[in-house]
Amino acid sequence: MDEADRAESSSVTLDEFSDAEAKVGDASRANLSVDILDSCLTSPRSCYVPFTPSAPPKTEDEALQIIQQVVKNAQIPTSSDFIELSLNDFAIYYDTPEYPCEMRCLNYLDTKLRHSGYFFDGIITVNDTRLFVRRVPISIVPIGNYGCMDSHSVRSQIWIQSELCRGSDVFYKLETPAKEYKRFFERFTWVADLAKHVIDFMLIMAEKDIKVSIHHFQKEFRAWLITLRGSSAEFANWLAKHPSGDFRTSVVANIAFIYKEAFSVLGQKEAYFHTIWDEVLDFAMYPKQPLIENACSALTRNKTIVTDYIHQLFFHLPFGDQLQASTISLTSQTLRDRIILDSHLERAPCLTSTSVTIRPILNTSASRSIKPGDTISTRRDSENSGSMWKREVSNGFTDVDRWFGLVQKVQVKGQHTELEVLWYYRPVDTSCGVMKYPWANELFLSDHCSCLEKHKIHTHEVLDVHQVEFGGNSTTAFEFFCRQLYISQDRQWLALKEHNLHCSHTSAKEEKDDGHKLGETYLVHIGGARSEPCELVGVLDGRPAAYRFRKLFRRREVDPAAPTARPNELVYSGRFVACSSRRILGKCHVRVFKPNATIPTPYDRDGVGSFFYMTHEQVIGQGDTLSYRAIRALPSTFQQGFDPAVSIPQLRGLDLFCGGGNFGRGLEEGGAIQMSWANDIDTKAIHTYMANSNHPELISPFLGSIDDLLQQAMDGRFSKSVPPIGMVDFVSGGSPCPGFSVLTNDKTTNKQRKNQSLIAAFASFIDLYRPKFGVLENVPGIMRTKTNRDQDVFSQLLCAVVGMGYQAQMILLDASSCGATQRRTRVFLVIAAPGYNLPGRPQQTHSDPPNTKTQKLGQLSTGEAFVERNPPAATPFPFVSALQATRDLPKIYDGQTDICIEFPDHRLAFGLTRLNRSRISLIPKQPWGMNFLKASLTILTPSQLLCFKRNREDATAILSSTVGKKTSSYGRMFPHQLMETIVTRSNPADRKNGRQLHWSEDRTISVMEARRAQGFPDKEVLLGNPSNQYRIVGNSVARQVALALGVAVREAWVDSHWGTETHVIRRIVQEKHADIVNSSTNSESLIIPCNISTSSSSDARTRASCSDGGPEPSPSQSPRAIPLRKRRLTNSRLGAVTNESRKRSRF
Repeated sequence: MDEADRAESSSVTLDEFSDAEAKVGDASRANLSVDILDSCLTSPRSCYVPFTPSAPPKTEDEALQIIQQVVKNAQIPTSSDFIELSLNDFAIYYDTPEYPCEMRCLNYLDTKLRHSGYFFDGIITVNDTRLFVRRVPISIVPIGNYGCMDSHSVRSQIWIQSELCRGSDVFYKLETPAKEYKRFFERFTWVADLAKHVIDFMLIMAEKDIKVSIHHFQKEFRAWLITLRGSSAEFANWLAKHPSGDFRTSVVANIAFIYKEAFSVLGQKEAYFHTIWDEVLDFAMYPKQPLIENACSALTRNKTIVTDYIHQLFFHLPFGDQLQASTISLTSQTLRDRIILDSHLERAPCLTSTSVTIRPILNTSASRSIKPGDTISTRRDSENSGSMWKREVSNGFTDVDRWFGLVQKVQVKGQHTELEVLWYYRPVDTSCGVMKYPWANELFLSDHCSCLEKHKIHTHEVLDVHQVEFGGNSTTAFEFFCRQLYISQDRQWLALKEHNLHCSHTSAKEEKDDGHKLGETYLVHIGGARSEPCELVGVLDGRPAAYRFRKLFRRREVDPAAPTARPNELVYSGRFVACSSRRILGKCHVRVFKPNATIPTPYDRDGVGSFFYMTHEQVIGQGDTLSYRAIRALPSTFQQGFDPAVSIPQLRGLDLFCGGGNFGRGLEEGGAIQMSWANDIDTKAIHTYMANSNHPELISPFLGSIDDLLQQAMDGRFSKSVPPIGMVDFVSGGSPCPGFSVLTNDKTTNKQRKNQSLIAAFASFIDLYRPKFGVLENVPGIMRTKTNRDQDVFSQLLCAVVGMGYQAQMILLDASSCGATQRRTRVFLVIAAPGYNLPGRPQQTHSDPPNTKTQKLGQLSTGEAFVERNPPAATPFPFVSALQATRDLPKIYDGQTDICIEFPDHRLAFGLTRLNRSRISLIPKQPWGMNFLKASLTILTPSQLLCFKRNREDATAILSSTVGKKTSSYGRMFPHQLMETIVTRSNPADRKNGRQLHWSEDRTISVMEARRAQGFPDKEVLLGNPSNQYRIVGNSVARQVALALGVAVREAWVDSHWGTETHVIRRIVQEKHADIVNSSTNSESLIIPCNISTSSSSDARTRASCSDGGPEPSPSQSPRAIPLRKRRLTNSRLGAVTNESRKRSRF
């Protein structure tokens, strides 16, 4: 049996047969059917040997001579314009060494790179004369019916002219394709009809003097088509193949062919009247900015421009030679100073000019009159004392042998006077680590106290009492300043507030408000691995820690009429459940909509961000029968989730390294941000960004180097695309990750050093613009865990932004935990200016896949991680598998047609040469997840191994090497697991990231499947060819993660009352005597009445640290061990003694 026969008789693999997804009984299996393709050949049958055509074989020249004689003898009438010969049983193909005799769709002729040499085989028919011709070169493909508004298709008006007939009046009319070519020709005719409709639309719009843009194809194009051609059955059949009313992706996927036809029909002048070519083909709509003009020639042209403050903090890093400090102009400095003053931020002058002399350690009589409110210092505990804190010296800072505390209580016991303190942290004690911090005299007040320690601080151990300016900055005239509260468990810096100065253990107990309000909706862990959305309806009598909840059922699980309802659609019920407060995992958002209403974002994202919606309620009838109807009314106490239709003041955003905009649009969908400026150096990415904007007139893109943008802003050369300082409220950026990625083999090249240095560029934008909020994204490799901790770029970035006075925290997020269907772990830096709530960590909504490993990044001097993966007790949704995310996509088998009408981006970004096809076909589809290594050890023969290498020795060598034993090349994805991380290039031969093959088809994953993994909505457009599109997708932040962060920013913005919150205090605690001391206090027990609170966030993500309100573990995290600071300390939450050391062991 030859290859042609084998292909025609083969059956489709049933990937639905798996233990996880299809547990089918024997009776069910009997009813299953298998679809067999007409043909899945890649080459015409006529290219195989042996082949016997159904008509006499002739050369084209011979066939034309015979036909000419037939026409003459039969006196067959011909058109006065041209001679038309019917071509049947034809196939069009491309023939090169890499792609020998591979069939192609005609729309790629002369529109795709190196696709100019097509051939056809077929039968030329005139009357009863049938002649088979082979390998006839194609010259042109004329198509008719353009501009004819009464005609609805071009199917009957497609011809081919051969190279032999070029310049003559002989054309071959395409009639019936060969069986194996049918799948190619049907798709081509659909595209040809699309081109006709687009050109007709352009003609009509030009008559109205309207320039056609890509945005016209979102809604207007379809409406126009239906108005003009809706009565045609032929048109209706064409339209039915395209389920979406948005034609932008279809137009973009075929833009080169549409342009070729439009240029031929309309001419250059009329065609270029329309702007669509500049937007999606020539990419000239947004011209590229010139490089920075610098008199220092090319040596500085590629340097990363930074502010002086950032340069001083980053220049010691390995990429320091890539940085170039630039001076801020007087115009920009004036605007910047105004923002700094209004925002209570650090002016960040030259570091050397603000250095403060730290007083030496002195054991004086200062301890004799210590009062509550004094700041004291003691000697640090040695590591031999059992302390978890190792002595570490950070860059440029050596004053590490003192620990500082804010005195809360002075108590005389026998011959000793004991002190209770709130501990201060120095930068080296925090996630800033051993990196360079700008201010040696800054202290961070922590949320940990000494109240529960067994061994107390005695006054004779005090080294000195110090002056501290609370709410001050680096210009303070005092010894120290303190403006931030450091939450050690969450690694957060929060703006210092009055009540943060006091510890709840030493103050009168106040009734604690847990923040739970009747009518609000929460995720409750009722049982099992899933949490459920419920409405809080009451507090149980006599049990203040127990609550009564109304269950909100998943509609598709209870309503027989809605088995395909979204996973986040709920039903309002009359069922209730009682739970303790420990079962409450966090808040969720539930909103009511009318049945059949269009569900707006973010409620339409299947639960991303903990957003649910309801349209129906459960009705209990007689005999406890259940029915479901549209919701008529809800109790007035029910607190609905926010309404996307109600606008709030928007934060004006600057989107750096914006790429195709998946990150920026996701942040916008959170409801609080309007991106007004965007920057990227990639032409196609910027045009993609703008093509997807709902309001492109509101965004000003800067297509060019981020260095050029920053230089122009620093020079005060503001323009439409260079925002003035003071106009930017929010800055986001996902700086290039190859410089830190484990996929990059050599991170020391100039290119990768440049990529690494762009972190400093982002920091410089924060320094220059001083926004209200900011978010940075990068790969985990940006943080150092064990080795080279003095090169931790993320910690240095923390030093920079915290040194400016920003509140900050780092967040580790898995894309899958937010609803994406891929393994993609990223770290984020989130900042907020004083006076605004710091956005919290998005709640995990989707479970971790089985066998998910713990991950820890960074390292404190205690040995603890800066941030780590902590799975929650339960999530409302399971993780989304690769099969679930792509189930609705049609099979494209080998992907060779390169056209998918329903999903235009469902095509390959990897060229499947004959060699690659052979390699992929050798990787078994069962068991799931096979790759080259597994196949080579189990099933591949020595001759098959040669397919992967040029000779047998190479094939054997790769298997025996260390590289070969760890390779993931030519790996198939697991359908019931997550997809592997989507990168910028489709390459199954990649040793590190080669698991890119489809689980049941012999191909790599398509651009559409990569889009689904990254959360791109189907309606959005990706510009460029498939490899360009794949790169844009791989460079993006997963949309689900972006949306979750956008919601967190919205909550912080709203809870801050748009900046009207009271923020940092500014006061001085005088040396020896604190202003807050009450002179009537008993001399043996001086107490500051107080109550710590570390967060004003409405969802109470963080709570106070001491017994009445110390940082409780987030519902989504397990409790983290807290390092000891002073002697023996009992953990107030766990009630466990954490150290038996007789020596001090600081928290």
